[in-house]
Amino acid sequence: MLARAFATDPTTQWLFPSTRGRGRRLERWYRLNVMALQDAGEGWVTDDLSAAALWLPMGVPRRGARPHLWRQLGLNLRIGVALRSRLVAALSVNLEVHRRHPREPTWYLAALGTEPDLQGRGLGTAVLQPVLRRCDQERLPATLDTVTAEDVAFYQRRGFEVVDEVRRPGAPHFRIMRRPPGGAGTVTSGSG
Repeated sequence: MLARAFATDPTTQWLFPSTRGRGRRLERWYRLNVMALQDAGEGWVTDDLSAAALWLPMGVPRRGARPHLWRQLGLNLRIGVALRSRLVAALSVNLEVHRRHPREPTWYLAALGTEPDLQGRGLGTAVLQPVLRRCDQERLPATLDTVTAEDVAFYQRRGFEVVDEVRRPGAPHFRIMRRPPGGAGTVTSGSG
C-alpha cells in the first residue's frame, strides 16, 4: 500500500528516477523502511491496511525492546543498496533535513500513506490521531517533513506549521513541520 500511496510523490520519483521496475523497487523500499521502523518506532494502520502512519520517537524515552544493532545495520545496508546511484545524494539531503528538525524530544512522522483510491476519506487523519493524542497528553511536539504543497496544507489543518525548509539543486523542496503539544485542537475537517 505504501508503494502505491507514494508512487507519484516527488521524493519517490527523485530517489527512483527510472520508471523501469519502479513499482517493484518501491515495494522493496517501503518493506525495508517498515522493517527498520518496526524495532524503533510505532505504526498505526486501519483494519484493512489501507492507511498507515509510521512514527519514530526522537529523544523520547521508550519502554520495551530496543532495536537489535546487527539487524539495524543489515537493514541500513539493504536500504543503501536499494537506493543505488541516489545513495550519496539521498544521505546528504536526509542529513540536512534532519539537522533542521527541532532538537527537543518529539514524535517524528516518518510516513503517512493511504491507498490512492481511498484518499480523501479521513483514513490518514484516523491513523494519525493515536500518536497526536499521546503527544498532547505527554506535552510533546510532533514533527515531519514533506515536499508537496497539498501535504503542507493537509498537515496545517491538523495543527502543524512549517518551521524550516531545505532546498537543494535537483532535489525536492522539503518543508520541516512541527505540531506543538495541544495542537490537536486545531484539527479541522478536510481530505485525508
